[in-house]
Amino acid sequence: MEEAVRKKLQAQLKNLRSVLVTERSEAFRDLFDEFLEHHEFELALHTLCDFVLESDSPPVTTTILEQIQHLHATMKINDSCVEQLRKKALLSR
Repeated sequence: MEEAVRKKLQAQLKNLRSVLVTERSEAFRDLFDEFLEHHEFELALHTLCDFVLESDSPPVTTTILEQIQHLHATMKINDSCVEQLRKKALLSR
């Protein structure tokens, strides 16, 4: 992966770290940080999604959801994470 692309992905993921700043998210945050440090961006994104999809986590905002969707598309990740996040947001309304 090109250095410029790697730095851009890392910056975009770091912007989403605020989702993991809760009292009970420490383990997820530690994993997220470790994956970022080692340029394991797909694993970092999956960690973020796993945290948000937990039943007692609050749903993400539309802006955060769009950022997560953009990262999935950029990294060519084809899973159900974004769809599940959308469903969670709809159910919480």
